[in-house]
Amino acid sequence: MSYTLLALVADLYTPLLIIALFGMGWQQFKTNQKHQQLKQVVVSLLLSILTSYSLMIADNYWQWWPAFGLDYSTHTAVAFSLQLAIHRVASKFRWFTWLAYLSYLVLMWALNYHSVMDMLTTMLSVGLLLQLGAVCKNARVSNH
Repeated sequence: MSYTLLALVADLYTPLLIIALFGMGWQQFKTNQKHQQLKQVVVSLLLSILTSYSLMIADNYWQWWPAFGLDYSTHTAVAFSLQLAIHRVASKFRWFTWLAYLSYLVLMWALNYHSVMDMLTTMLSVGLLLQLGAVCKNARVSNH
C-alpha cells in the first residue's frame, strides 16, 4: 500500500470510531433501554476527550513531552478515549475494537507520526488522569 493510502486510513480511523460508537450507543439505546448506562458512557466520553485536549494544551504550554524528547499524541489520546467508551458499550466486539486500536497505533508508528514512547506515555497519562477522576468521583459518591 502507498504512504498516501495508509495516511488516509490513519486519518479516517477516529471518525470511524465516532460513527461506530454512535451506532453501538444507538443500538443499545433502542434495544436494551439502558438509558442511564448510556448517559454515563456519554459523560465519560466527554470527560475523556476533555482530558485529552486539556493535556495537549498543558503540554503545549509547559512542554512536558518535548523536555524528554517526546511528542504528546493527541491522536492517540482521543482514539484511546473513544476506545474506552466503545469498550463500555460493546460487549460482543471488544476484542475486535482493541485489535483495531492496536493496529492504528502500529500504523501511526509505521507512518512515523509518533514513536512508541510518544503513544505509550500519552495513553499512560490520559489513563492515569481518567482513573484518578474515577477514584475521586467514587470517593465523593460513597461519602454522600
